[in-house]
Amino acid sequence: MRQTYQTILLIDHVADAIDTIIDVCNHVDLPPVKVTTAFNCEYALEILSEHECSLVIAGLSNNLSLAHIERIAEAHFPKPVMVLLPEGGNYDVVAALRKGASDVFYQERLVDERAEFSTSLSKLLLQADLIEQNLHYREELEKSLSELQVDQQAALQIQQNMLPDKEVKVGGVHARYLLIPSLYLSGDFVDVIKLDKDKTLFYLADVSGHGASSALVTVLLKNMTNRLLRNLKRCSSFDILSPIDTLYRINTELLETDLGKHLSIFIGLFDNSDSSLVYAVGGHHPMPVLSSSEGTFFLEGRGMPVGLFPEPLFEERKIQLASDFEIILFSDGILEMLSGANMGEKEQKLIDAVVATKGAGPDRIKEALLPGIIEEAPDDIAIMTISRQ
Repeated sequence: MRQTYQTILLIDHVADAIDTIIDVCNHVDLPPVKVTTAFNCEYALEILSEHECSLVIAGLSNNLSLAHIERIAEAHFPKPVMVLLPEGGNYDVVAALRKGASDVFYQERLVDERAEFSTSLSKLLLQADLIEQNLHYREELEKSLSELQVDQQAALQIQQNMLPDKEVKVGGVHARYLLIPSLYLSGDFVDVIKLDKDKTLFYLADVSGHGASSALVTVLLKNMTNRLLRNLKRCSSFDILSPIDTLYRINTELLETDLGKHLSIFIGLFDNSDSSLVYAVGGHHPMPVLSSSEGTFFLEGRGMPVGLFPEPLFEERKIQLASDFEIILFSDGILEMLSGANMGEKEQKLIDAVVATKGAGPDRIKEALLPGIIEEAPDDIAIMTISRQ
């Protein structure tokens, strides 16, 4: 808690000026002032190291030189120091200011220059108060930032725990992914869910925006799909066996949260028993790339974003997959980092990178598209590959 009074530290031979200083302080329209004294530089520095002082008033003498003033000003920085010069001494006002003094008066003239001294004292005490407030706000801000960092670290740990392993082999598929958040937390999310011995659900979702608010929606998304999986196991709901039904459930529940967030998503259901893929699209772009011995091309499909409209339109498609298939999913953050005159050129770069890497995985694909470390990205970047195990 900040003090309710301000402290003035008087140093060395200013005893004759104490009455004038205290009298002036009593008439200054500022919080109450407490006056304390020190009779040499070392004692003053000790006081400044242990106690908060608003203003230092130092009187130059044989015991207190300009070199001492410089040390005191450095110790008291950024708050002000006033210097009182002895009348007729060999002290230079400009030299005192250069050593750190905020203002300079002649001690013997304080009574005659009472009005000017009072004005200066008021300004310096006000300046000190503003500095103390700023320091207090800074301490509070640093404390809040520290608490925020702890919260974000906890949130990151939660989000990391929700993600699947970097490599997952289940239900006849081999899934790998790479996530590069633009901020500390990511709005991109991937998952691979075993439904039974043959069926595996996978998706890549991109929540609008980025950062903590978008990361919160990924927690909700994970919770929704977990609930749908539990419903399947107890035979209370079979929505998760249909990508389009899953999209409608996510859309309804996301609207009910009233978070003002929506997401784009590609969700696929691979059936190892007949090598088929059923998939649905919720406003996702770019579409996944399918690569096999039969060629490399974008999957077809369309659908509205999830969580924007109460009655969205989605479509579900089913295709047969070759024995050597690989499906590569991207979030749209990758497109923002690619150069190209138009979207067609950028999409062609995705195709070229998939062909060039030949199933080497998301890390190699990323290097082919964006070599080196990505330190600043305008949006989260996610790449996931799904291939036959």
